[in-house]
Amino acid sequence: MSAISILYYNQQDQQELIERKNEAEKLTKDAELSSLREKLQPHFLFNSLNSISALTLSKPQEARKMVQQLSDFLRGTIKKNDDFTSLQLELDHLALYLEIEKVRFGNRLNTQILNDKASLQKMIPPMLLQPIVENAIKFGLYDTLESVTIQIEATFENPYLKINITNPFDPETAHPNKGTGFGLNSTQRRLALLYSRPDLLNTSTAENTFTTTILIPQTS
Repeated sequence: MSAISILYYNQQDQQELIERKNEAEKLTKDAELSSLREKLQPHFLFNSLNSISALTLSKPQEARKMVQQLSDFLRGTIKKNDDFTSLQLELDHLALYLEIEKVRFGNRLNTQILNDKASLQKMIPPMLLQPIVENAIKFGLYDTLESVTIQIEATFENPYLKINITNPFDPETAHPNKGTGFGLNSTQRRLALLYSRPDLLNTSTAENTFTTTILIPQTS
């Protein structure tokens, strides 16, 4: 009986140790996710404010329009928390960001959003796509004066929501495999923290096209 009692209490202690360890890991993950979000929002805000500043003298009406769009975008961002959201709502919020960028780049920026019906109600971490699209715009537009198209395509391939974001790039001036930048690095880290998997974001190149592929595991 004594041996059984000792074994029982040892198992209890071991279970409590495991639970405390899991709780500590969760708190660490939550803290790092929060830190990533805090870094992400100022990163976009600074870029937008620089654009507004550049437009103030040359295109004051466009600058005012951009301020209003930025206000709408940030208002929606503040309302979001770390809970998951549907792809439909994420795309609606992303549209506000794209409107800001279209004011900034004018007719040079075109976007194409494709999705199947099943994908729209699938769940996704909020504010996941914006830094990836920002990265696509950066590599697609910064090295050319021509108009470009950024494509966002979502499909449900059980058990994943698969999202491809593609942009053109000039292999002679861009370095898509080097300096993936804050957007890709932060998103990859965020996915690793949320799903304990490092393989949910991948990039590839084909001819003059750069593609970022994200897989979001779905529970149902």
